[in-house]
Amino acid sequence: MTPFDILDALLIAPFRLFGPPAAGFLFGELFLAFVGAALGRGTDALVARSQRARRDEQERETRRRSELSEQALRQGDKKAYLVQNDLAQQAYGNTLALAAGRGAALLWPGCALLAWLSWRFDGAPMPLLWSSAGPAWYFIPFYAGALWFLGRIFRK
Repeated sequence: MTPFDILDALLIAPFRLFGPPAAGFLFGELFLAFVGAALGRGTDALVARSQRARRDEQERETRRRSELSEQALRQGDKKAYLVQNDLAQQAYGNTLALAAGRGAALLWPGCALLAWLSWRFDGAPMPLLWSSAGPAWYFIPFYAGALWFLGRIFRK
């Protein structure tokens, strides 16, 4: 038995808990959405923790350069203003790049689960939807809702 077979057996298990296929499918999608969202929140927290010092440094640098550019503007030194403003924009861009890494950490489990769902349920009719709909029609809103719900819980 390959590792993929083991993973497939674990992922399909929630779909088989209920007798009616539609109920099992909806429960399985909802369950995987919450598991993926929890894994995404966990990896997001790990990335945020590993980036904390760098992010704080970049935010301080952005503020410092922005203040220096404002001082240069007040003094009428256009050259110094442009240089400091450019450096502030670079530091802000670095901050955005770090935030993009956190966003990727939040979303990768959903992408992986959606790929598995698409592979596993390729061609199967989706309950309560037209025949051309795929599992993404349920999973994406469930995943977004699970991320929102877990974000609200972890904030409190």
